[in-house]
Amino acid sequence: MSANTLNLKNILSEIDESRIDELRAIFDEYYPQDIAEEFDNLDKNEKQLLFDILSFNQGALVIVELEYNQIKEIFDFLSNDQITKFCNQMELDDAADILSLLEDERMLKILEQLQKPFEIKELLSFEPDTCGGIMTPGFISVRADLKIGAALRYLRLKAKETGNTIMYIYVTKKFGELVGVISLRELFLAPDENQVSEHMNNEVISVKTSDDQTIAADLISKYRFLAIPVMNDDKQLVGIITIDDIVEVIEEEVTEDIYQSSGINVNSDVGIDFGKSLINRFYDAYRARTPWLIITLLGQYFAATLIASFNMTIAAIPIAISFMPLLSGMSGNIGNQSSTIIIRGLATGEVEMNKGSKILFHEILISIMIGVTCAGIVGALSFYVYKNVLLSALIAFSLIVSMMLAVGLGTITPMAFKKLDLDPAAASGPLITTGIDVLSFFVYLSLITKFISDLV
Repeated sequence: MSANTLNLKNILSEIDESRIDELRAIFDEYYPQDIAEEFDNLDKNEKQLLFDILSFNQGALVIVELEYNQIKEIFDFLSNDQITKFCNQMELDDAADILSLLEDERMLKILEQLQKPFEIKELLSFEPDTCGGIMTPGFISVRADLKIGAALRYLRLKAKETGNTIMYIYVTKKFGELVGVISLRELFLAPDENQVSEHMNNEVISVKTSDDQTIAADLISKYRFLAIPVMNDDKQLVGIITIDDIVEVIEEEVTEDIYQSSGINVNSDVGIDFGKSLINRFYDAYRARTPWLIITLLGQYFAATLIASFNMTIAAIPIAISFMPLLSGMSGNIGNQSSTIIIRGLATGEVEMNKGSKILFHEILISIMIGVTCAGIVGALSFYVYKNVLLSALIAFSLIVSMMLAVGLGTITPMAFKKLDLDPAAASGPLITTGIDVLSFFVYLSLITKFISDLV
């Protein structure tokens, strides 16, 4: 049904116990995404009533669409038996993600009641941000030594059992070692008496369970795959990562980069989780935002100390200080532009570490061109206002040098972070901005001091 026709609050407020089965059937007609979208509009009693009415299949689909803080909220009123039945209706990787949000003791109790506890335990054993942590074991594979006819019969049987969409058919050896991949089209066109190994593609691109999830995201994006196979250390096929999983990974990575570029600690809970107490919400926000702000504070204090060291110059030529925000702002903007381009390029593979000098030269050249343009404008404007050729020239030259240094810092810092196996996104924002301020102030005030006798 259309999302426009759904108003959960009104529906739940008019509940008649004699119509529960009828309502359950009606809710089954709605998209789970639309029900999840209305979740925050309900109070706690209405949320509990909703999950009492929803069928276990529809309820499972709705839970998967909820945010983690919302899922933790419904755990407060769902019984272990309800959670078990919902998880039994989910894909195994989704069930593992949901159960990982529970306290250990409660999770172990529920695991004992699940239909496939061993598969879910295995998924829970992997770190959440690895390929093993996001893979699903719901794949279809055939043996390399099978006849084509037998492989087709097997596929029909497995397709009926699992109900999963068949994206790729993976080919394995006797003990599950991945050796190839074959499409449905190739299977249908091949003679029944031939072996699968005669028609498979043995150049398979795969990832390991221990690989970071971003590796799978990069490969799926680069080769336009719908899914990618995951192998264990023995090269056995243990799962696949689908394009749906990768969309979530990309969302997480983009969110992480945005937070880090703003100087927010991504290891803390930065969202406004109304399921938590007021004190916990304030503490999480404080812990997430404070560290980089303190670093920025120290950097800006150093910049203020630097300015104070030129107090004699400022006292002699007070008008000089009025151009410092201009230098800082322009240099900061172009420096952050460069860092954004480099960080994005490192993430997508467009920027290669072994071409660092060429990239730096390219960015410096652009900064000179932009700097000369901007310097010409600000020099002309300052001369028009103050009728001082030397002051205008010093402001213009300082702007060019500051913008060059800013671009250099914005280019080198993310690449240095990458070289040190640190997230380049953490280099932008407060760190680069503070460094640029210090450099631009030093260059400008040093030049003014150098020519102070000619300016007074």
